[in-house]
Amino acid sequence: MIQAKVSLNPEQTIGEVHDHLYGANLEHIGRSIYHGVWAEMLHARKFAEHDAQFTGMNEGLAHTNTNFGIASSTPLRPSPETHDHLPWQAVNPDYQKVLFVHDNTTFYTGVQSQRITIRQDDGKPHGIQQSNLYLVAGKSYDIRIVLMGEGKPVEIQLGDQSWIIPSVGSDWATYEQTLTPTVSDADGTLSITFQGEGNLWIGCVSLMPSDNIKGYRPDVIASMKEWTPTFLRWPGGNFASAYHWYDGIGDRDKRPSYLDFAWNIWENNDVGIHEFMDLCEIMECEPVLTNNMGNGTVQETVDWLEYCNGDANTKYGALRAENGSPEPFNVKTWFVGNEQFGNWQMGHCDAETYARRFLEYVAAMKKVDSDLLILGVGVPTDLYGHWNELVLKMAASEMDELSVHYYSIRTEKRENPPTREELFQVKLGSGHEVKRMLDDTWEVVKKHSNPPVPIAFDEWNTYMGAKAPDFFEDYDMGDALYTGVLMNACIQRCDWIKMSAIFNLTNVMGNYRITRDKVWKTPTTLVLELLTHHRGPHGIQCDIQSPTFSTPAEGNQFAYDDVATVDAAATYDQASGNVYLSIVNCDINTSAAIDLEGIAPSGDAKMFIVAGEDAMAINTEDNLEAVTIETATWAQGTSLEVGPHSFTMIVIPTK
Repeated sequence: MIQAKVSLNPEQTIGEVHDHLYGANLEHIGRSIYHGVWAEMLHARKFAEHDAQFTGMNEGLAHTNTNFGIASSTPLRPSPETHDHLPWQAVNPDYQKVLFVHDNTTFYTGVQSQRITIRQDDGKPHGIQQSNLYLVAGKSYDIRIVLMGEGKPVEIQLGDQSWIIPSVGSDWATYEQTLTPTVSDADGTLSITFQGEGNLWIGCVSLMPSDNIKGYRPDVIASMKEWTPTFLRWPGGNFASAYHWYDGIGDRDKRPSYLDFAWNIWENNDVGIHEFMDLCEIMECEPVLTNNMGNGTVQETVDWLEYCNGDANTKYGALRAENGSPEPFNVKTWFVGNEQFGNWQMGHCDAETYARRFLEYVAAMKKVDSDLLILGVGVPTDLYGHWNELVLKMAASEMDELSVHYYSIRTEKRENPPTREELFQVKLGSGHEVKRMLDDTWEVVKKHSNPPVPIAFDEWNTYMGAKAPDFFEDYDMGDALYTGVLMNACIQRCDWIKMSAIFNLTNVMGNYRITRDKVWKTPTTLVLELLTHHRGPHGIQCDIQSPTFSTPAEGNQFAYDDVATVDAAATYDQASGNVYLSIVNCDINTSAAIDLEGIAPSGDAKMFIVAGEDAMAINTEDNLEAVTIETATWAQGTSLEVGPHSFTMIVIPTK
């Protein structure tokens, strides 16, 4: 049994534990939004993407692809392996009789539509289809399609159900129908076809389950609401540095799709500011925005701020009302830029240039709304050419908080990253390293700003094997313990750490993993769920005496020989008398006996425990709840023990 001592003092307050300490990022990247939390089932629904041109790696006299001319989300130079996985494919292709055209002259949205030309009637239906759709018998699906044609009927088939539009005229028109397949099919198909010589243009098409909640998947929403982060930061991240909000308002079918500069993937542009605000309302969490300081302008940000917060008498407030939201969104927390210090970022610049631009943005923004919390771009410690020093000297007086991002370990660029087993001890050392990083950063901040600008630790996570385009990570109990130590560190420093946000909420390094029919939580999510739901308004003094152990170096992380086996932090609610004590036991095999001093429990305490059967426990598509939250009771007057490789939240009554 490991022996540790935790000494608490509810009378010695560290500071206020801000609601912003329990947030998350939601960035447009990979399958985070689309084919993640958003319910749209189709890929390339606006036909903006490139087509498949060759059957081999290069052109040749016999290399025309069967799907030539069909707009799909494919590489410019697709490999043979990708051809069977095109989102849209031809129905009854015939190179001599049927022509497929990504039409850049006649289009409904953006600069391209899908045209199908039957040059010679062979009595067969021709068109396009998309497979790999997960269809459930008895479940209803809403279809919306924008078409233009020459008076011919068009058949749309979903699974075993068919819908015939009797005549498609010569002007763009929107058609809607709900179909309910009678047979389940994990590889269901939606097809759009017509017969006879002539042309059909498809402007865009949408397929959503009818039970969607304002466009979002209800199963994902239900799972996320079991945590409900206190805020969501959107639309990035790197994505924000090339995001133009003007393009993301109005009719979703008319919003242009485009190739995103940040992640080199196609952006559907279906989720804009209104959809994001809908999500925050559904989730009951605060919206937090990051402006475009990459290829955007001060005026663009000012217009966006007026769109969000201006009343209906302002130019952009009136436009917001016209788009369906008469009441202001009242977004009060804004990041001015994202990682402008990095050469991977749109709008990468030097520190002094950033500081000057920051001041320009703030001055203009406060003319629109003086009641804002404005955050500036910072870095860990004094990296990137003493960025914090130079920025703070020039801009600290107008900065409410300094943003800091830090990803632990960083082995993702290796062709073969270390295994989860090899990384377990490294993850435990990562939490220790984060503490040192935060303390070192604070020393720099104190030296170069007076009063010191509080820190927003608004992007953090372990980063080990996640690779483009999906950036999936397999988070296990090691990551849960890392999260517990990191969040304990933020609570213990709540007098100067005012914000914390994990990256990222869904799929991409996500708290929630989402497939076509399932959603599950990572062990990390369970830790954050407990910390968010069980907390007092103030952090209190929490001193720990614990044995230590050594952890190896890996990736960008050093080896450490003084990592605490037991870590803890506490918050206090004076009104109820409850102390909320979060304890991490990093030992893989051994329970810890905790000698708790400084408080006198007035009754039995509730315990909420995150711990799998072993240290490698992980939730997966095949085992959604290998790691869950278990409950127990710490009876008054008995010894306090916490299990091995565990995070435990203890709610202790003291009145």
